[in-house]
Amino acid sequence: MNLKNTQARSAIYDFLIRSSSPVDVNQIIGFLRSKKLNTNKVTIYRNLDTLCKNGLLEKLEFGEGKFRYEFKKNHHHHLICTNCGKIEDVSGEYLSEIERKIKSENGFLIKSHVLEFYGLCRNCRS
Repeated sequence: MNLKNTQARSAIYDFLIRSSSPVDVNQIIGFLRSKKLNTNKVTIYRNLDTLCKNGLLEKLEFGEGKFRYEFKKNHHHHLICTNCGKIEDVSGEYLSEIERKIKSENGFLIKSHVLEFYGLCRNCRS
């Protein structure tokens, strides 16, 4: 990929690589401001769109009325706490087994899917 390396794009990408869960635009703006980068929302959205189109980021929607972004990594799903909003990655062989069963039992070739789990995290259940 041959993307122009702007200061804002580089900062956004670095922030997302270091983020342990998907982040929204307000979190990105806060990070950029902490780095003294005064970047407007249009520029941020344009950079996010470019990074998504080039396969570096994933754009996610968890029914919150906003999008979240994360660095593209191995295929995984999310655990979303409906109380505190914490988002955790979850993956495992058992999830891959579901895909294999669908293919063998239904003859259906899955090209992509989204699977999110909503509930209460360990801290909110205590």
